[in-house]
Formats: sequence, structure tokens, C-alpha cells
Amino acid sequence: MICSLNEIEALARKAARGGGMSWGLAEEAGKAVRWLSDNGFPGPSLLAELLRQNDGKTYSELAVQQGNDGVLRAQSGLLCPIIAGALICDQADDLKGGAELRLGNVAVPLLLAPFASEAARSAGVSIALEWSGVKLNLGGAAPGGEGAEAALRVASTETVTLSRAIRPADGTVRPCSDRDVSSETMQSLENYAQRTYAPATAESRAGAGAGQESD
Repeated sequence: MICSLNEIEALARKAARGGGMSWGLAEEAGKAVRWLSDNGFPGPSLLAELLRQNDGKTYSELAVQQGNDGVLRAQSGLLCPIIAGALICDQADDLKGGAELRLGNVAVPLLLAPFASEAARSAGVSIALEWSGVKLNLGGAAPGGEGAEAALRVASTETVTLSRAIRPADGTVRPCSDRDVSSETMQSLENYAQRTYAPATAESRAGAGAGQESD
């Protein structure tokens, strides 16, 4: 199914919220999926995979902590790239100055790309985003770099690094838009989105959001 970018962003945002993210994180998820789709990556299916992995986990499990080795990891399990994305943007100036940011045990690492791109834009430099089999150069008109399909779409990876790119990457990665959402992915996201709807009650049937006399 071919969807507009607005439709993709709206569904991703609602699905992320239904999947347990705060509204703020859900907004970021929607923007990230839109960016990926606009740059030729399968944003909706990547989000569906992330929500599957995160399903049932609490925020305290997903919260980011920095180990003694300087690597950022989740408190438990895999690191959520949407939560880690805000940290990437906050460290744009450090990356510009030559610092390296390392993330450990990351879920769906391609979902980090929109945040790395925004950090690159904010700092006015190109940023390299790398994990096993993939190197993306972000900050130009289109993502550059290299990476096989399987490596780009991997469900998790042990280590991700971000650093200032010394020189532009050769070529572009997926230079065309990918707005074709499979029926399976659409159904998965819609199922998460359904969770945002309040269950029917006597009060809601009388009028959703109606206040009590004591309000």
C-alpha cells in the first residue's frame, strides 16, 4: 500500500504511543519513521519490529545508562533507538568537536539514522553512523555510505558508533522514497494504534471526555 508521508508519520506516532511510549517519544518516533521513508528506508516495518521487541517492557527497563567503559546501554535488554535518539541530538556539539559516541546492544539500529542526521544538521558537520556491516554518512542532501540490505535492517546489533565523518562517503544509500507499506506491517502498526483508544464504558458511550459533576 502506497502511503503519503503524512499518513506514515501519523500512524507511526499513534502506534508508538499505543506501544507504550510517552507522547513526546511517540512524536519523535513518528518523525523518525517519516525521515526514513522519505530517504528510501522501510521506516514503518522497522518501527513495527521495535515495538514488538519493546512490548510489555517498562520505561525503567529501557532507560539509558552509561557504563564504566563509556558505552551507553539500556538498564535491561536492548537499547531503544528512539530513547537514545534524544541523547544523540544533545551531543551534537561534542561529536562536532571529535568525540565518539558508543552505544551497546541496540535494537533496530537504523532507527538511529534520523537522529544522527538531525545532530549533523545542528552541528553543521557530517556524522558517521556505523555498526557491523554498515557505515552511513549523514548530513548531506541524502544519506551516503554502504551496507547490505540484511545489515541495514538487522533487528539488533552489539555495538553502534557515531563520530564526525572525516570525508564524505562515496555514493548514496537508497536515494528514492519508500512509502510502500506491506499489509502485514500496516496491520501490526494499526494493532498498536488501537491501544490508544479508550475502552467503551457507560461514561464514554454517553459522551467521550464528559466531565463529572464534581469536576
